[in-house]
Amino acid sequence: MSSPMETDTPLPNGNSAAATAITPPSKLGKLADCLKLEHQFLRVPFEHYKKTIRANHRAVEKEVSAVISGVSDAADSDLSRDDAVSQLNSLVSRLQGLKRKLEEGSRTEHLQAQKCRARLDHLDSAEVDNFVRVEQRPVEADTC
Repeated sequence: MSSPMETDTPLPNGNSAAATAITPPSKLGKLADCLKLEHQFLRVPFEHYKKTIRANHRAVEKEVSAVISGVSDAADSDLSRDDAVSQLNSLVSRLQGLKRKLEEGSRTEHLQAQKCRARLDHLDSAEVDNFVRVEQRPVEADTC
């Protein structure tokens, strides 16, 4: 008679129970220690990603509020037609500058998201045995 873990019953995530391996408790502690180290491996690019997103958000809020107040000032004031057109052109150029900054920020965000994805893929592909093998390697002394 086979144990319940050896049957091919599907799990909620779509894998079969036979395909999953149970990690021995002795390796779980080592895995937890290694994952603490790997956490920093992901944390740095993620923090940069969040910083870029916040900076882009602040830039949008600042510029959009300035443009909205500029439009309302132009609407409320008694400007000549030429002055109003000049002020609106100024506001349009501010919005074009914001668009350029956001395109650059978007490229930066995309690169940082790719770095996070690559590091997540690395962590996802790492197996318990790889962590144990790395931990069992002798540490070389500094030659400096």
